[in-house]
Amino acid sequence: MALHDAAHRFFALPEEQKMEYSVAKSKKYRGFMPVYAEGLPIADDPIERTDTNNMGALLESFDIGYEILADPQRAADDVLPPDTYDLYGDNQWPSDEVLPKFRETYLLYCAEALTLCRKLMRSFALALGLDEGFFDPVMNFPGVTSRLLHYPPQPVEGEVRDGLGAHTDYECFTILSQDNVPALQVRNARGEWVVAPPIPGTLVVNIADCLSKWTNETFKSTVHRVINLTGQERYSIPFFFGVDYNTTVSVLPSCISDDRPACVKPFEVGEFVRAQLAKTYVAYGEEPSTKAR
Repeated sequence: MALHDAAHRFFALPEEQKMEYSVAKSKKYRGFMPVYAEGLPIADDPIERTDTNNMGALLESFDIGYEILADPQRAADDVLPPDTYDLYGDNQWPSDEVLPKFRETYLLYCAEALTLCRKLMRSFALALGLDEGFFDPVMNFPGVTSRLLHYPPQPVEGEVRDGLGAHTDYECFTILSQDNVPALQVRNARGEWVVAPPIPGTLVVNIADCLSKWTNETFKSTVHRVINLTGQERYSIPFFFGVDYNTTVSVLPSCISDDRPACVKPFEVGEFVRAQLAKTYVAYGEEPSTKAR
């Protein structure tokens, strides 16, 4: 895939060059994070940390958010809605001089991903017995984040560290493109960790928290983690898809019964996502947690 090639090129840049796009320079946590930075105050210098028990995620990342130019349903001169929760925009891009066609390649992928995700939301609507277009009115400016992730190789023997600790995602669902290195694990209904092996030509779809709450856990959030025991480096590209940030989510009446009362009160998506980010990223105003994105 072209974007996987682009990810290889980006992470092969010298560390100091990647740090030119540091999330510390973004108001909305977009850009590059070095290994061990995730879950730590961005004022810390993760490169200098040596206490591995207190380190963050064993990965480096490059994050972008929704862009109108990457949305096939929008015109180039469209304007973003009021950014009540300060979650749209602020992407940082390497120039074509640094990485030729990097932004172009990434936005082409995002356009295809948005088209797929809107179709998946329609499939979820049908599965719930709703009109196929039930979710269409709240997918005008979707709350999305895409990440390029690079997991450096770790020793097969010795202390085992999660590349990315057990967690659920925040939005409606995530589509994941992974390379051929098996490291993703999901927790099944029996509480067992099961490897989700890479299958060429496929994407992994993980249910996330907003859709889980919307459906009263008819669709349950996928608890997952990354443990890379192969001795090889790993690359993956998650695309987190959510509805418009100003959407109010109320548990669907068809998912409520006497023995299954609503699991949550109505909430606004942007407020919920920002609160979850605040638990993970100190840039959003709270102490960092051990939960990784």
